[in-house]
Amino acid sequence: MTETLAARPTPLSRVWSGGKILAEDLDGGDLADVLELHADASAWWVLDRRPDQVGPQLRDVAGALDLDRVAIADLVAEDRRAKFEQLGHSRLVITNVVTLDRQAAELSVHPTSLVVTDRALICLTGDGIDGFNVPRRLAQAHDVLADGGIPKALHLTLAAVIDTYEEAVEWLEDSSDKLADALFEERPLNRQEQLWAFRVRSVLSQLRRLTDPMRTVMVELADSYSDADPAAARQWRALSEKHQRVANAADGLREALSAVFDTSLALADLRMNQIMKKLTGWAAIIAVPTLMTGFVGMNVNFPLHGTSVGFWLYLVIMVAAIMVLYLLFRRKDWL
Repeated sequence: MTETLAARPTPLSRVWSGGKILAEDLDGGDLADVLELHADASAWWVLDRRPDQVGPQLRDVAGALDLDRVAIADLVAEDRRAKFEQLGHSRLVITNVVTLDRQAAELSVHPTSLVVTDRALICLTGDGIDGFNVPRRLAQAHDVLADGGIPKALHLTLAAVIDTYEEAVEWLEDSSDKLADALFEERPLNRQEQLWAFRVRSVLSQLRRLTDPMRTVMVELADSYSDADPAAARQWRALSEKHQRVANAADGLREALSAVFDTSLALADLRMNQIMKKLTGWAAIIAVPTLMTGFVGMNVNFPLHGTSVGFWLYLVIMVAAIMVLYLLFRRKDWL
């Protein structure tokens, strides 16, 4: 059955009862009619959340589920918040999906909303999000949904959301490790590496603003399904713990990237100090012949003035002083 389902075009909605598919690609009114005819049926429905696409359909859904204006505003909000709310027999889950452009180090955020009842899951999400195809995921998991029903459909959808976070965190970890490897060469980050590090830190900041509030959402969801059968309750706890690990990894990366920047600055200061130390040492060495030639060049009488012996004597003194300073500075590792 799985191969047959995979070969068919992906539907945007499905009504099923046990392992039997009753209908597909129905809109709100027709979907409700089929659910009403089959008391043991369940349904999922994926909507394009763009205002010009979702408006009339969302109003029908809101009327059928007794959702108020505040709930509707939450469902279509673009403020990228995460929220879980119980409204009568309905659960509202507001979250975000992320996609990552690895070449440009840019994170795109796609708000996603879920309305969950005992018999239906309605998902409002963007169209064509790379790596997050809810209809395909739910359609391919038909055998699993036959046993797990709507709670399993919600679990699969949120697992897909968390997978996008985990993928971004893994890329951030790899990028952080590459920046750290550059520091092991005992040199500060160059200009290109610094710009890349700033982009990576920007991606991390965006991701943390999404993963941190989702901690509360996942804990509340796990608690709301704590009365389910033990296997389902364990799956929800495991999913909540998985998100906690992802969020904790994002928090840890913040410290890691800060350490990379601090280390780079420290290496830059160390390199500057070494350069200044060497320049100072060479300046001191160069000052010796300058002093000697300035002295013998004065327009006054001094011993051996105007003689070849005086020339060679002062040259030897100048070279000897230079060699002494050079050897002394080399011994002290100033050159």
